[in-house]
Amino acid sequence: MLAVIGEHVVDLLPDDSGLYRPVLGGSPFNVAIAAARQGIAVCYLSPLSHDGFGQQFAACLQSNGAQYGLSFFSQQPSSLALVRFDQQQQPHYSLYRQGVADRDIDATTQVSALPDQCRLLHLGSLAFEPDDGPRILAVIAQAKRRGVQLAIDINVRIHAVSNVQQYRALLQQIIRQSQFIKASDEDLALLWPELATDQAVARLQQLAPEALIALTEGEHGASLFWQQHQLQQAVIKADPFVDTVGAGDTFWANLLAALLRLNLPAPTELSLETLGHCLQRAMLAASLNISQPGCQPPDKETLELALQRT
Repeated sequence: MLAVIGEHVVDLLPDDSGLYRPVLGGSPFNVAIAAARQGIAVCYLSPLSHDGFGQQFAACLQSNGAQYGLSFFSQQPSSLALVRFDQQQQPHYSLYRQGVADRDIDATTQVSALPDQCRLLHLGSLAFEPDDGPRILAVIAQAKRRGVQLAIDINVRIHAVSNVQQYRALLQQIIRQSQFIKASDEDLALLWPELATDQAVARLQQLAPEALIALTEGEHGASLFWQQHQLQQAVIKADPFVDTVGAGDTFWANLLAALLRLNLPAPTELSLETLGHCLQRAMLAASLNISQPGCQPPDKETLELALQRT
């Protein structure tokens, strides 16, 4: 089972009329949905709101076969993000994160909700807010004591945190404890602006020498670094190209799903060919997501059919 902790956000997307339409999103929530659509058992462990959007998030989890792992709904509202797109159709977010539902929980409650059958805990993005650091570190410590492995998407949000210095320190502390790490070249440039991309990857490897590191570089594709393994996969072009919302989340969820199906093997137990197939699945899933508006990760059947055509 995959457990997920982190934000769910109502993305307010502009349409051609200048109005905004609400779409359910948030990087960790997207990962939960994308993994569930691949037939992985998923439990989402951040509080949902009692408001109308919270009920929509709950219905989305249920309809995709994922579990809401808490016994309550928060009285705080759902988080919002105002989205704009640049000329390359890359999304940019203005976030509303104070007093929101997914942060309305203590460590004891979150730890107690972690399912016994959980093998992998995913954290990402705004879960690394320094104000929430003590809770997150306590949850990680308890999960690791139970033998749960840790996956993170660093998804750097420098402009959305309360203290940038503390944020960088917390993120590096969590990286050291992680077995699976995803980063984009943009994330690394924000985390370590003084380093080139290859130097930043080397820094990640220094912090977490045993971890699988997945690097995404937009149109330049993606790479995996895992001890003796190093792989690169070119972009699988989307047809049509619509937008990149949720592409990274879809990529990561499908890579983790592929590894979970293999029972989370050690790198020495995995051939280069098998790992390459996992990477190809993840890249194709991201391409299928890009061919639709917003985050719409493919289900397992759709992805299998697309793989047969490649």
